[in-house]
Amino acid sequence: MSRPEVGIEPGQRIAILSAAVADGIAAGEVVDRPAAVVKELAENAIDAGAARIDVRVEAAGQGLIEVVDDGHGIRPVDLPVAFARHATSKLRALDDLRSIRTLGFRGEALASIAAVAEVEAVSRSRDGGGGFRVRIHGGELLTAEPAGCSAGTRLTVERLFFNTPARLKFLKQPATENAVISRLVGELALGNPTIAFSLEVDGRRVIETPGIGDLRATFAAVYDSETATAMLAVDESSVRGLISPPALHRGTRDHVVVLVNGRRIQHRNLVFAIEQAYRGLREPDRFPLAVLNVLVDPAEVDVNVHPTKREVRFRNEGAVFAALERACYRALRQSPLYELQASAGGPLLELRETAIVSSAPVTSHPPPQGEKGLDGPRLPPLTYVGQLLNGYLVAEAPDAVVLIDQHAAHERVLFDRILQRLEGGEPASQLLLIPHDLDLTPAQLAAFQQQASWLQVLGFEGELFGPHTIRLRAAPSDMPEGRVQRVLDLILTDLAGDRTPDRRLRETAALIACHSAVRFGDAMSPEAARQLLSSLALTAEPISCPHGRPTTLILPDDQLRRLFKRP
Repeated sequence: MSRPEVGIEPGQRIAILSAAVADGIAAGEVVDRPAAVVKELAENAIDAGAARIDVRVEAAGQGLIEVVDDGHGIRPVDLPVAFARHATSKLRALDDLRSIRTLGFRGEALASIAAVAEVEAVSRSRDGGGGFRVRIHGGELLTAEPAGCSAGTRLTVERLFFNTPARLKFLKQPATENAVISRLVGELALGNPTIAFSLEVDGRRVIETPGIGDLRATFAAVYDSETATAMLAVDESSVRGLISPPALHRGTRDHVVVLVNGRRIQHRNLVFAIEQAYRGLREPDRFPLAVLNVLVDPAEVDVNVHPTKREVRFRNEGAVFAALERACYRALRQSPLYELQASAGGPLLELRETAIVSSAPVTSHPPPQGEKGLDGPRLPPLTYVGQLLNGYLVAEAPDAVVLIDQHAAHERVLFDRILQRLEGGEPASQLLLIPHDLDLTPAQLAAFQQQASWLQVLGFEGELFGPHTIRLRAAPSDMPEGRVQRVLDLILTDLAGDRTPDRRLRETAALIACHSAVRFGDAMSPEAARQLLSSLALTAEPISCPHGRPTTLILPDDQLRRLFKRP
């Protein structure tokens, strides 16, 4: 149905918008910033079977965006049609959406870009024939003529948003827009390691990937070789990619790349599944690096949710969540221990990772649902030697010296013990010699009354003793009496913040373990130290405390010899 001309009869208030206005509105859904243009053009190149994609950007994308590929190209008869709205070569019938495997399919991207910019497209099909060029200005076709060019397509976008000044006002600083473009091209490269990507920003080469099909090599090109070497491989039937070991992390989730059948998506639940696999292995507010491709039957996922195609819906999201968490869990259980090694540039020590393992049995807390327990990083056999600085235990392992952070180690031991007890609903409390009277805020007092049964499971027992006071008679058996009030205050504050206990199980166990563990600076008897080392070796994750800090550092004999310049 063609769009009629705008016309309003006397007294009429509803009118059909002109094609120019309608296209401008539709373009805002697909093209909201320069990075969106890069995304759409690069994804078209990927769908075209390109082996190399070169992206060039000037003036943060407002001046120039150019994407050149060596794909199968576009025939002269098709090139002008490609810029019409809802024109696509990737599906013909609605049923095709159920098995769509291409990144694009809606037929909106080129029309949306052309509506808000000056666009030139030059292409020649691999099938033979000559090249062809079209020029479009603000959605209006200016020229369509033969042109000499190599096989493939070159799309040039200039004066982006020249006719939508309101959009220009909402763009960020050039450095920010360039950073978004760089991250996007990096993610496309990581999702397509068989394609060689390059990105040039204002004449400076920012990204250059080899395109040899090696994800680790592509990761090294986007990040660096050292980071790529440390990444752990995930190779399951439905999940493949790389994740970082616990010691390698960032301050934001920007470095977690999730793909579904090669399509980069934004999905909070799947990112959470990855983070769940790191429970007890990373510090709070630190996030892993990951590039994971989830392989799903196209009929089981709906990619036609949003014009940008970044949001998807799964028919069985729970199964996808479980598969992703389980795959990461397995890879992390092969994560190495922490080791101190001499740096390449001198005698200074660096924290590195090694694969020292032992055959000690694993008695861990339950793995993800459906997972049968895997041998993860284990401590080598340790012989206690002594204590240093009232904070570190020194032990001897086969061909290595081992330093143990006594607080972090005891925290790990208590955490596993407390978590097992809480999951089983088995309270373990001890009566206080002298009851403690605590003044609470109204919110804390309400939480104390509403969550009384949960607090009893934790080991706290008390009663009201005034308008804003409680009398505490019992506390968790592992907790020193002098720390009881502080821990209960923190727990009640947490509960008062609309935190449901069942979703805070691990956090509560970590809090109690942290405040119950031996302090850094406390002297330990040899018997207590030996017992701690024995208990640590039997925990689920002996290499780190529940907050992700290392418990153990290993200094191998060969590194000691190097430091002392011995043969």
